[in-house]
Amino acid sequence: MNFPLAIDANKAILLRIVAGLVAMLGGLSVKTVRRHIHLYALAILRPTESATRRLIAILAHEISVPIRRARNALKAGIPKGKGTRIPAFGLFDKRKNVDPKTKRVPGYGPSVRGFDDEEYFPPPKSTPHSDDLVNAGPLMRRLLALQQALGDLPRQARRLARMLGSGKAKWPRAMRPGRPPGHRAKGSHPVDEVLADCHELALMALNEPPERTPP
Repeated sequence: MNFPLAIDANKAILLRIVAGLVAMLGGLSVKTVRRHIHLYALAILRPTESATRRLIAILAHEISVPIRRARNALKAGIPKGKGTRIPAFGLFDKRKNVDPKTKRVPGYGPSVRGFDDEEYFPPPKSTPHSDDLVNAGPLMRRLLALQQALGDLPRQARRLARMLGSGKAKWPRAMRPGRPPGHRAKGSHPVDEVLADCHELALMALNEPPERTPP
């Protein structure tokens, strides 16, 4: 398998997907977007980030670094990005929460104190509309972080290798077990095929068996 060629080919597709998202949103400087556009962009952004992490994991696998103190090691998951500063790209998949104790029932709890006093009843919830304007700041910062990571994959690979070599990373590997974040069994967007490609390449590069999990 020619891994450098495969990485370059998938990187080019991912860069085109990111450029398409930026164009659809109206540029990286927009402050608000319609809710349905925001949700669609997130649905494409998540698998794009996952595919990028797998390209970085392939490159990091060949890097040998001395064990040193971790510097600003990021926790697993996707950086939220606050303010105007571009966050560092998250190198680790967000792990699935399998602890039943952390499950929460959405909405208001049973806190009624009296049935005759209206002040004890929760206010009615407003129904979100697809055309509502929502804050685009966190989404744009994630896009910028992704764009920067794709622009210099070797640097991101060195970051990952240092974090894993330090022994202080939250997880022993960048990829979580099972299906990657953003995986859609019946997805029709080009990113779905790219993610499947990158995931398979990463398993091959890391000498790991294909993961057989229910679709």
